[in-house]
Amino acid sequence: MQEAPESLSLYDRVGGRPGLERLLSRFYDRAREDDLLGPIFGAHVHDWDSHLETVVNFWSNHTGGPVLYRGGMGRHLRLGLKPEHFDRWLALWRTNAEMEVGPQCAEELHQIASHVAANLKAMASQVSALNVGGAAPRPGSRFSITPPARPT
Repeated sequence: MQEAPESLSLYDRVGGRPGLERLLSRFYDRAREDDLLGPIFGAHVHDWDSHLETVVNFWSNHTGGPVLYRGGMGRHLRLGLKPEHFDRWLALWRTNAEMEVGPQCAEELHQIASHVAANLKAMASQVSALNVGGAAPRPGSRFSITPPARPT
């Protein structure tokens, strides 16, 4: 008996790991060309294969796939990101997801990304308010990211 599409995880509905790899590769191709985001990626990501592996693992965790990413999000705090960076990332993410996986999966991916962006914005704001110079939070500190709920 074949499972109904709505009973499959988001991970499965986007095509599993190959689908995430395609989605994220195309997203980062677009982000690298973006006037606001491109310079940040250009300055901070030097090994794209490794970066893509990491973000595919991250998204695997949050879409109901294998839990492969065990890191935190603190590295982003060293980048000097401002709210407009998160807003652009999120808008580009939505557009990319709609083009790559269709409206239903794109909306679910956008909800997860919105949660991630909100957490990172809050962390960046708190670090800035404390004037700690963008140091990454320690895992488990009050600046750790709260992961989005795993889809059921």
